[in-house]
Amino acid sequence: MNALRSRPLVLMYHAVGERAAEEDPFCLFVPQDRLHQQLATLLARGWTPLTLDAYLHGAHPSRSLLVTFDDGYRSVLDEGLPVLRELKVPATVFVLGGLLGGTSRWMAEMPDEPLLDAEGVRELAGAGLDVECHGWEHSTLLNASPEALVRNTTQAARVLTDLTGRPPRAFAYPYGDHDAPARRAVAEAGFEIAFSTYQAEGRFATPRVAVSPTDTSATFRLKVLPAYPAMRRIAGHVPKLRPAAHSLIGRAPRNSSGSSGS
Repeated sequence: MNALRSRPLVLMYHAVGERAAEEDPFCLFVPQDRLHQQLATLLARGWTPLTLDAYLHGAHPSRSLLVTFDDGYRSVLDEGLPVLRELKVPATVFVLGGLLGGTSRWMAEMPDEPLLDAEGVRELAGAGLDVECHGWEHSTLLNASPEALVRNTTQAARVLTDLTGRPPRAFAYPYGDHDAPARRAVAEAGFEIAFSTYQAEGRFATPRVAVSPTDTSATFRLKVLPAYPAMRRIAGHVPKLRPAAHSLIGRAPRNSSGSSGS
């Protein structure tokens, strides 16, 4: 009988595809082949991928994980979905209710990356993915006004309900930022859970493990260890520790715009 684990691994991706380092300064785009390799490796090692419903309400095997994608990039549909379909891995995609069909204009360094439109949201939902809420326009919810909190929770949820035919159950904070009023607004809007990045604060700020294009096989194996969240918290309090670890483990190389691989 499988042992039960109270908190499955939750991976946080953003976009899928090849981008030169200067085109993706925030390390958001994981190449399609690397996404395939990472998920295939987890499956081969006995990890059980979960739907959002199983994550929220099911019994969790000792090695279980939830795959999530933030920001609602079009690339998740174009390059991520084929990988998920081939490997039969469910995923949860967080989209911005006020920017459907737009671009990532909240980032001055890369404002033109296309986001999912309404049809793309329906296509992902029709493929069995859970399409959930990432707010309205990717603004931080720290110290947000009551009006902004309503817009980013209740109003954004209403848009997704109209598109998918069901209310969203999960919320992901833009930038991972949250405070007590933000968590309260998410709960009052009817969400069952909210995800942060690293800062944990109960059911409405559940931490995740971020995956980036600089992750090597070694760093990815490190990140899926049960002890990784605690290791990262310790590293965050010892400034010299994280660079030292990266120097030992290494980083995956990234193309520049002048290289043949860009």
